[in-house]
Amino acid sequence: MFRQVIAFRWMEGASPEAKEAYRGALEGLRVIPELVAMTWGDDAGHFEGNFDFVAVMDFESFAAARRYVGHPLHQAYVEDHASQVVGERVVVQHDWAGPAS
Repeated sequence: MFRQVIAFRWMEGASPEAKEAYRGALEGLRVIPELVAMTWGDDAGHFEGNFDFVAVMDFESFAAARRYVGHPLHQAYVEDHASQVVGERVVVQHDWAGPAS
């Protein structure tokens, strides 16, 4: 399993409507076959300085993750939504064996 974790801060001035459109577009990525699982959410706001949003995405392999990135739906999501609201991001990718049984 290959996992990608993306945390980001909203772009200054991003409207609530643009943020909601982003969330909807992110949810729409679930139809891409290479994406095995995804969880996402807004920061709970308990500590100053946290990033605003996180998405955790699982793929069968790094190769599957690369195919996902090239998928036209993902490309449209980046161009039409992510580029409009994401100000700063941190990405961590790692091989993951899944939860211990």
